[in-house]
Amino acid sequence: MVEKLELKNVYKHYVQGTVEAVKDLNLSLKSGELLAILGPSGCGKSSTLRMIAGIEDITKGEIYLDGEIINWLSAKERNIALAFETYALYPHLSLFENIAFPLRIRGRKDQEVRKEVKKIADMLDITNALDKLPSEVSGGHQQRTSLARALIRPASLYLLDEPLSHLDTQQRTEFRVQIKRIQKTQNLTMLFVTHDQLEALALADRIAVLNLGVLQQIGTPEEVYEYPENLFVADFVGEPPMNFIKASLIREKNDYTAKLYNQKLKIPENYRDSIEKFYKGDDTEITLGIRPIYIYISKPIEGQTISGEVYVFEDIGESGILTVQIGDALIRIELSPGYSFKLGEKVNITFDLEKILIFNPTTGERIKPNYSKPTK
Repeated sequence: MVEKLELKNVYKHYVQGTVEAVKDLNLSLKSGELLAILGPSGCGKSSTLRMIAGIEDITKGEIYLDGEIINWLSAKERNIALAFETYALYPHLSLFENIAFPLRIRGRKDQEVRKEVKKIADMLDITNALDKLPSEVSGGHQQRTSLARALIRPASLYLLDEPLSHLDTQQRTEFRVQIKRIQKTQNLTMLFVTHDQLEALALADRIAVLNLGVLQQIGTPEEVYEYPENLFVADFVGEPPMNFIKASLIREKNDYTAKLYNQKLKIPENYRDSIEKFYKGDDTEITLGIRPIYIYISKPIEGQTISGEVYVFEDIGESGILTVQIGDALIRIELSPGYSFKLGEKVNITFDLEKILIFNPTTGERIKPNYSKPTK
């Protein structure tokens, strides 16, 4: 099956080649898929989107759309629709005419234009504001109008540049639902860029994580969240963020233990072969990673429980975030409602050993177990 979009060994350089914004990027997008490109500011995600759209030239590599190379096609020659982060609405045109613009320039009849504008406006809940100018409506309405203008015409690919960045929390939630429903019900092939990991996890079928112009990982939301390829992905994806704990390996007969601040955690048996290759003698350094939802308050369990002191407790309504100090490490735990703690209180925290990740502290790469996912 031909991929809808494919990037092969794509590079983007600026300032006469001295700044590498995108480095050897390879990724693909299937028909009807929603792919998120996720990363911090300056990671190369917007440069990637602009190269796909034809707004910027690529320095090296190839971009294919529907199996055809499009490197040398201008933006208007590519069958791609783009919704800009900054809206890019025509200030002298009503929201109706802004949305209708792509159809009017293609010579569509007025009756058909009105039908299509009403259809997309109803989907995005902006029908009542269609006669207003952009300056007369909120940023949320302008964002929806920009998206409506991109979606109103058939295209091989829809690109969204930070589609929720200028909305408040409630608007983001509502708009996220609308985008996903439209994409799925209309079977649109869509790519969006964002710095918001929650946005990517909620919307995307797959997520491509970029940092410093380099693809760190591409996978489903579950794969990126549960099985990050390296420390960057593990730290960037997830809220509250993953806990990272410095530890050293100790071999006891045929088993391995992680020693941290004079306490011990058992290394799961499915790591034995990979740890055996990594082990360089006792005190070999590793970094343990575990998400706050996989740590519990419980009675001590040998090899799974360590003790510390309450550093702070945050009751945020639907859950509580407990931070425990162990040595110079601060470990976050996400708890269900109903807990209360005093500062300095001694607590035992128990780790779900099946959810512990192990990283090479030198390279940042994840040390993988004998199998990456639990067998079913």
